[in-house]
Amino acid sequence: MDNPLFFIVLIVAVIVLAIFLPRWVRRSSRSAGERTEQRVTASRLEEILGELGSTVVLHAPEPVAREIVDGVALQQPRKFTVLPDGAYGIRFVESDDSLIRLVEDQDGTRVQIERFREYLGKPQTTEFWADLRSRVASAASARGVATTAGPALRHRRDDATGTWSLE
Repeated sequence: MDNPLFFIVLIVAVIVLAIFLPRWVRRSSRSAGERTEQRVTASRLEEILGELGSTVVLHAPEPVAREIVDGVALQQPRKFTVLPDGAYGIRFVESDDSLIRLVEDQDGTRVQIERFREYLGKPQTTEFWADLRSRVASAASARGVATTAGPALRHRRDDATGTWSLE
């Protein structure tokens, strides 16, 4: 134990450990955090896509349905936009982050999301879409128009643009 070489090796080992250990800890904890985030996002994404794929059918012809949806969209111009081509937009960043169309259905007119963008790694307009569907159903009920849940739609992601479109 009186050998100075032993103490020198021990001191060098402690210095090297002090240099490399924090890097290793940061790198491993960062990668563990990223893996956890990906798992949570993947599980949450199915729920988000299910919500954005839901539709509502107004048991009325398209002009009546358009009046109802126009009235709802114009009440909250910061969330919803009536677009020039007859579609509706849900705003997260831009006025058409989610594009909503009225489609003729065998029971009347279906309100559905045709495409949507994702920001920050996932679609962000889910709550606005649920709010719009709820408000449209309430407005239709107030006008004596029956509504039902429509068929669930599936969207496909374009990896180059981060845009989801109907399959």
